[in-house]
Amino acid sequence: MKAHRGLKKISLPVWGLLAFTFLTPGVWTISQRRANSFVPLGSMVTQETDNAFSAGDRSDLGAEIDAYMKAYDELGWFFGSIIVVHKGEILLSQGYGMASLEHQAPNSPQTRFRLASVTKQFTAAAILQFQDRGLLDVQAPISTYLPDYPNGDRITAHHLMTHTSGVINYNKLPGYSEWRKLPTTLDDLIARFKDLPLEFEPGEQYRYSNSGYELLTQLIETISGQSYADYLKENLLGPLGMENTGYEDPIAVINGMASGYRLTDDGYQRAQHYDMSVALGSGGLYSTVEDLARWNQFLFGSGGRDETILSNEAIAAMISPHVEVDPIDDHDIFYGYGLYISNDAEDPFITHRGALYGFRSFLRFHPNQNLTIAVLCNLETADLPRIAYDLTAIVLGEPYDPPSLPEAVTVDPSVYENYVGVYQVDPDFQLAVFIEADQLKIQETEWRSLTLYPSSETAFFSRIKNVQIVFNQATDGTVKSLTVFENYEEIVIPKVD
Repeated sequence: MKAHRGLKKISLPVWGLLAFTFLTPGVWTISQRRANSFVPLGSMVTQETDNAFSAGDRSDLGAEIDAYMKAYDELGWFFGSIIVVHKGEILLSQGYGMASLEHQAPNSPQTRFRLASVTKQFTAAAILQFQDRGLLDVQAPISTYLPDYPNGDRITAHHLMTHTSGVINYNKLPGYSEWRKLPTTLDDLIARFKDLPLEFEPGEQYRYSNSGYELLTQLIETISGQSYADYLKENLLGPLGMENTGYEDPIAVINGMASGYRLTDDGYQRAQHYDMSVALGSGGLYSTVEDLARWNQFLFGSGGRDETILSNEAIAAMISPHVEVDPIDDHDIFYGYGLYISNDAEDPFITHRGALYGFRSFLRFHPNQNLTIAVLCNLETADLPRIAYDLTAIVLGEPYDPPSLPEAVTVDPSVYENYVGVYQVDPDFQLAVFIEADQLKIQETEWRSLTLYPSSETAFFSRIKNVQIVFNQATDGTVKSLTVFENYEEIVIPKVD
């Protein structure tokens, strides 16, 4: 096993320890998975000469990536597909795990997955198409195009695309956990938040808001006179040959679409229902890893680009660091238009990820390395940031840790009593640790819990994903905090009760 780069200490809840959703009936065990198929991508990306690697070296990289992903597959921690394209060469395009447990259908590079928030960059691109064509100015008040929207004279498309509008995120609204399961219209969705006060003056700060991207969707439909789905298909997806990408009409049957699951201590369970009419321009698209690689090739490829689709100026605007999101270690993360941008001096990247009940998505481009990594997943408990990080490390010859399960040891359950309590992640987010049937568990809400297995008297791990927890004791033996180790990061969470 290779050593990782070293843990980072962070204070924000960017980890995914308890990012689970409520379950609908149906459980499958890990043993019911089948071997998956490999379907080559072919000649989608123009081949480029790379003197740093021989043909054998490139083949070895693909084999190493495959071995790494198979380790996840064998642990049952990943259902999905990946593609890795380096300097114009496809190192691996392959599916793992099951697209449908009910039908025993394996994932492949052609399997379609919900993109969730990776959708946002396509919505932003459509807005910039309007600007290219003189139909919209991203710095103009949206009241220019939506005259009846409250505060529209203070909000611009730029604000909406950069999450600086102050419009409340509809995911935070009362009753969201119930009405997100029901069909809606774009007008009715916007009506839920349009008359609410702004959370801050537009342009003053960054606060992620799906509502802003639904307002952008309304701009697209109003200006074009078409539905969001039809406009994107006709003006963006179709011209780029992205035939396996589109908006997921909730009542349509979409061939090759994966079903969403989560892994629990009892096996695989179907993810909770989410009606896709609730997420259009903020998270309503589906795609394949191959189409996403094609998209990145269009945005960042070195060959000539068809500027009738999207101008060079528009793409430059997409990847400009418009607003700072969060400083991490020695570099900062910014938001552009539908994309996050890192200014890491050694290895900058452009990325976005998404999460929706039963699905995870991750798309990243490293310009210095000409490296695209796309990971799409229909297992919501999967750790996509860790996978993408390690795939990058493999390509660049850097250290990484393959996934593994620690060995459980026998511990007197009486020691667990000292760990029971409430741990405060941030002012709005707590974790509860409790004992059930002589097992230690950690609970985020009244219906989400995770079993912890001991690797020592103070260290524990999950069998659901690659995460460890250590309880930190003072000299008198009392527990003051717990530490979560995940994604090569270290998060200390104080005990408050």
